[in-house]
Amino acid sequence: MSTQSAACYNNQSLKRVILDKMKNLDQSSFSIIALLDNLLKNWWKISLLAVLFGLFALAYSTNNRPKYEAEAVFFARVDESDINLQNLVDLVGSPVTFSQYDRDLALNVVEKIILQVRNLAFTHAKTLDPTLSFEEFSANTFVERIQGEWFLRYRHQDPAIAQEIVNHWAALVMTQFKQDQEAARIEPFVRLELISTAERPNHPIYQNRRNLLIAGITMGLATGILLVDVKYRFFSAKTKGTR
Repeated sequence: MSTQSAACYNNQSLKRVILDKMKNLDQSSFSIIALLDNLLKNWWKISLLAVLFGLFALAYSTNNRPKYEAEAVFFARVDESDINLQNLVDLVGSPVTFSQYDRDLALNVVEKIILQVRNLAFTHAKTLDPTLSFEEFSANTFVERIQGEWFLRYRHQDPAIAQEIVNHWAALVMTQFKQDQEAARIEPFVRLELISTAERPNHPIYQNRRNLLIAGITMGLATGILLVDVKYRFFSAKTKGTR
C-alpha cells in the first residue's frame, strides 16, 4: 500500500470515529433533553409528593410531645500565675511556653468531670421520673464548649424536672472538681466557676421540626422524580412497543 493510500485510509477511519462519537453524543443529548422534558411535564406530580411528604414530617414532629430545655453554664480558665515555667527548657533547649493547645487540654477536664458524674445525675433523675431510661437520659443530654464556657443542657417534657436535673448535675460537677483538684488529679492552675444555674424553661422545643420538614420535602422530591422517570423509561416504552 502506498503512502498516499495509507493516509487516505487513516483519514476515512478518523472520520468514521468522529461521526460515531457525534452520533452517540446526539443520542445522549436527546436522552437528557427527553428526560428533562418529561420531568417538566410531570412537575405537578413531583410537587404533590414533596408537599405530602413534608406534611407527613410536619405532622410527625407536631405529634411528638414538646420538651423543655434547661441550661447551666460553667466558665473554665487557666490561671497562669500558678504556672511556673521559669528556667524550664524543652528537648531542643528552647524555653517552655504554655501554648493554646496546652490550655485546651487543661480545660477539657471539665467535660471529663461532667461525664464522670453522669451516672449520679441519672440516679437522681430516676427519682424525678421513674420511667426514664439511661438511653433516653443520654439522648436528651447536651454538652457544648464555646471558648472558656461550658454549657450543660437537658431536655424533658416537664420543665421543672429539666431544671432540677441540670442544677443537681451542675452541683455534682463542682463538688467532683474540687475533690479531684484537692487530690491532685487536676492541675491547680485550672479554675472552674458555675456562672449560671438553670432557670425553669418557659418555651417548649419541638425537636428537629425544621430538619424533619426539610428531610420530608427532599424525600418527596426524590421519590417523585424517581417514579416519574421509571414510568417514562419502562412503562411508556412497553406501551409504545405494543402499539
